[in-house]
Amino acid sequence: MDHRVYWIWLQQAFGPGSRLPCELDRRFVGGVEEFYQGGPKLWNAMAFITDQQAATLFSFSLGEAEAQLEHAEKVGWWVVTPECEKYPEPLRNISDPPAVLYGKGELPDWQSRPAIAIVGARKALDVSVEAARKIGCQLACGGAPVISGGALGIDTAALTGAMSVLGPVVSVLPVDLGSPYLNKNMALRRDILEKGGALVSEYFMQRQPSLGGFQVRNRLITGLSCGVVLIQAAAKSGTMIYAKHALDQNRDVFVYPGPAGAPEYAGSQGLLRDGAKAVTCGEDVLEEYSTRFAITPSDIFQAGSEYDGLFDDIPLPVPEVAMGDPGLEGDGLSPEEERVLGAFAGETLTVPQLGERTGLGPGALLSLLTGLELDGRVESVAGRRYRAC
Repeated sequence: MDHRVYWIWLQQAFGPGSRLPCELDRRFVGGVEEFYQGGPKLWNAMAFITDQQAATLFSFSLGEAEAQLEHAEKVGWWVVTPECEKYPEPLRNISDPPAVLYGKGELPDWQSRPAIAIVGARKALDVSVEAARKIGCQLACGGAPVISGGALGIDTAALTGAMSVLGPVVSVLPVDLGSPYLNKNMALRRDILEKGGALVSEYFMQRQPSLGGFQVRNRLITGLSCGVVLIQAAAKSGTMIYAKHALDQNRDVFVYPGPAGAPEYAGSQGLLRDGAKAVTCGEDVLEEYSTRFAITPSDIFQAGSEYDGLFDDIPLPVPEVAMGDPGLEGDGLSPEEERVLGAFAGETLTVPQLGERTGLGPGALLSLLTGLELDGRVESVAGRRYRAC
C-alpha cells in the first residue's frame, strides 16, 4: 500500500497543524504503519490521544484515506508526506510539520536560494502595497522564491511583484485547492500556476477558512521560509502572529519600518525595538544570506543592469497625512464586528452564547469571527469557544 495513505489517515484523526503524526512516526520503529497495526488497544492506551481522536482513528478507514489520495491525484493535485522526496525540506525542522501537503504547480529549489516570506495587512496603505510589490520584485530578481498567503493587500502585492519578473512564488492557502474562497483573487491563483509557481494547502476538503485555520496556515508560510518580511503590522493584528511563528521556528524577522508614527505600523515599530532588522529593499534581505547561499546581491543589482533603479527609496507620505484606508472609518471595523467584539466583555464564549448577546445567526457569526481572527482580534480556544485578543 502507498505509505501516504497512513499519513492521510493520521491527519484526518489529529487535524491539520497537529504535531502528533510526526511524533508517532518517530516513536515507532515501523513508523506510522506500525502505529496503525497496533489497533484500538494501542491507541486507547496512549494518554495523549483523546477519546475523540481514538474514535476517529477507528472510524476513518485506510480505504477512505486511499480514496482521498486517488481523488486528489485524479484532479491534478500532488500529495506529499514527510516520507516523500518532494516534501519541502524547510518544514522538516519545525516543531509541527504537516502530515500531508496537497499542491498544484512547481515548488522552488529550497537549497540554492533563500525562500523569503512577505506578509502583512489585508487593508493596507498605498505605501505598504507599493513596498510589498517592490520588495517582492527585488527578491525575485535575486533568485529568491517569495512565499505568502493569497489574501488581498500585502500578499497579492508581494506575489504580483515577484511574478512581474517571472520569479518563483508559493501561495499557501487556508482552504483546499478547489475552494471558491476569495473569488476576487482567483485570477492571482491562476497566474501563479501559469507562471511556474505553486499553490499549497494542508487541507483535502475545507471550502471556507475555519476558525484557527489561519494560524495553522501561517506557521507553514514562515516554516517554508528562511526569513519573513513583515509589512504594516498594527499593534494587535494577524500580521504579528507571523512574527511569533518565525521566532519559534528560528526564522529571521525583517520589518519594513513604514511611515513614522503611523498607528498601522505600531506593531512593526515594536518588533524593531525588540531587535528585528529594518529593511527597505530586497537587497537588505538578500545580503543576510550571501554567505549561506553564495549569492552576491550587489552584483545582481549593479548599476546599469536591467534591474537598475529597483532599489530606489520608496517615497513615504509625511506623518501629517492621514494614514487610514480610503472608505474606512476608525479602525475599519463594521458595526456587526464591533457588536461581536463588544459581546465578549472579557469572557470566553461559544457561538450560541455570542448569538444570544448579538442577535446574529450562526452563519453570520462564523463569517464575522473568521474575519476578526484574520485581523488578529479574535482567537479560538478549546471546546469551540472564542475570545477577543
